[in-house]
Amino acid sequence: MFRELQIKGIAPYLIDERLDGEPLHMHISEVAPGGRSHPPHQHGGYEAFYMLEGEATFEIDGEFHTLHAGQGVVFDPQRLHGLANNSTAPIRYMVILRP
Repeated sequence: MFRELQIKGIAPYLIDERLDGEPLHMHISEVAPGGRSHPPHQHGGYEAFYMLEGEATFEIDGEFHTLHAGQGVVFDPQRLHGLANNSTAPIRYMVILRP
């Protein structure tokens, strides 16, 4: 059996009810041109971004990398990180977190 969670950008989001909590989290974010979903930040666990549409600037500890649709990055989120849309078109990306 599965339970359904309310998750940004994914519907339905089903999780096996035999799992304890949510050991792996996913959501999809959209950011308008010139924007970002939140300022650079840090947290525990493991994190990955997968670009679905557009071109984003991935920042980690003061380094900047361009990510295009179809590309992804896995990183240590204890490092100061963020994703910005410095392009002229919207971006969509999937966030995958393991606490």
